[in-house]
Amino acid sequence: MLIGTAFAKINRELRIGAVRPDGFHEILSRFASIDLSDRLTAEPWAEGVAFSCDDASLPQDEGNLVVRAARLLRAHLGAAAGARLRLEKGIPSGAGLGGGSSDAATALRLLCRLWEREPPPAKLSEIAARLGSDVPFFLTGGEADVRGRGEIVVGRPDTPAVELTILVPSFAIATADVYAAHRREHQGRGVLPARLDIEGSGRFFGANDLAKAILAIRPEMGALLQAARAASEEAAITGSGSAIVLLRPSDDAASSLAAAFPGSRIYRARTLSRREYLALQC
Repeated sequence: MLIGTAFAKINRELRIGAVRPDGFHEILSRFASIDLSDRLTAEPWAEGVAFSCDDASLPQDEGNLVVRAARLLRAHLGAAAGARLRLEKGIPSGAGLGGGSSDAATALRLLCRLWEREPPPAKLSEIAARLGSDVPFFLTGGEADVRGRGEIVVGRPDTPAVELTILVPSFAIATADVYAAHRREHQGRGVLPARLDIEGSGRFFGANDLAKAILAIRPEMGALLQAARAASEEAAITGSGSAIVLLRPSDDAASSLAAAFPGSRIYRARTLSRREYLALQC
């Protein structure tokens, strides 16, 4: 049996450009891996792909990116053997933390080892991009600038780990709904900046162009974001939400937020360098 760790990510900044001919938005973002994680196991199976997950609310079939990743890779490799996969969730779903994409990338890596066949890195990235916009990032992790629809990943130099607190509301937010609301507001138009704000601001977080759409869909996010900012040096919604990331929170931030927002979940996390990310994955 092989075991893989699928780490989450945060967006330190997320800028949204115009809709592309393929229907996706052009983006410019800074991703950073964090040590919040899922666990995926893989073992030989007579044929085909068998999958199970400890979270019954998630798809257990082709609707799950892990299953799609396994079948796509198996078809590409022409592998005769199959695999039995088991996913144990630690990353909350619908929170903008990339759990599903990370699971898919981890499945690709594990199955290459299990079947003792590995495509060239460029081909594996191409397969990852077919699964989802964020999946290529999770093949390497660490901190990176992400462009295109998410398939262009440019690694950044490793920096010291940063301690974070993550506030996850009691509700999830569908990424498709957030992008649809953003598209209605901007009629599918938008111009990306030449560079990210965090390059010169000295701040950990830059703008999140999806924040307005998130707040329109879930107005109650405003109160959570205000409380998070009052309890930390910086706080921002990550990705398409609903998670809010706090930088250097106050000593009582976790307890005060838990009391103010019953049903929310609070996690301690830290950023991971690329070296650490790759070393801890499998």
